[in-house]
Amino acid sequence: MPIRHARIFPRYSFYCVLGGLAAIYVFCAMMLVPVKVYILPYLITPDFIRHKGAIVVLFLAIPCAIYLICWKGSDFFAWLRTPQQLTVGDRGLQLGERTLAFAEVTRIRHRHNRNHVLLTGRDGKTLRLRLDLWDNAGDLLCEVEEAVGEVMAHDVERRLHAGETVKFGALGLQAEGLMHKGQLIAWSSIDTIRTQSDEDGMEADEHLVIVANGKTRKIDRSKIDNEPVLLACLMQRLPAN
Repeated sequence: MPIRHARIFPRYSFYCVLGGLAAIYVFCAMMLVPVKVYILPYLITPDFIRHKGAIVVLFLAIPCAIYLICWKGSDFFAWLRTPQQLTVGDRGLQLGERTLAFAEVTRIRHRHNRNHVLLTGRDGKTLRLRLDLWDNAGDLLCEVEEAVGEVMAHDVERRLHAGETVKFGALGLQAEGLMHKGQLIAWSSIDTIRTQSDEDGMEADEHLVIVANGKTRKIDRSKIDNEPVLLACLMQRLPAN
């Protein structure tokens, strides 16, 4: 039975756009003071411009505005042209006039720091799912990952049994273990594998942490392709504790 997700307004992204526009307004206010045009008369004055901290505000205003509008606020602009409904069916998903079959997906990558899912088809075209634009975003992510992973898993197992190395972006998978930066991590040497979230201000980075032979490796999950398939393979092959 098809599962439908309705488009929702990205409030956080919208507020970031407003913050970026405010930074641009402050920059313009400071640039106009020398010609005696005061668009923020109670905040931006000649005395403020002469303050040693004003130069810091001047140089940071535009970079902050670009970051807030173009990076953090991009979901708001995408929302303006996004269809009202996204449908996840048994064999694929439909977004407006675009239909993508799960069997056609060759790569799925979750951009954790932006909460975007990139689905690349056999034709080389990529469909970007901005999860914050849809209701029940967590369920949507699980539905897509489960459906795509189920289709890919059979091909991955076939290739592993044939002795191939299956690439998952930053990691490779072999019958004997994991490949990371050209080094083989044998299954028997792996102590633990877990996910870890590191927050730095407004950003949150997600890592896959592998501890093997006392050495810890941290891999950015945004650089791992087809992560649901990889995690499923790891659960089957890791030695029982």
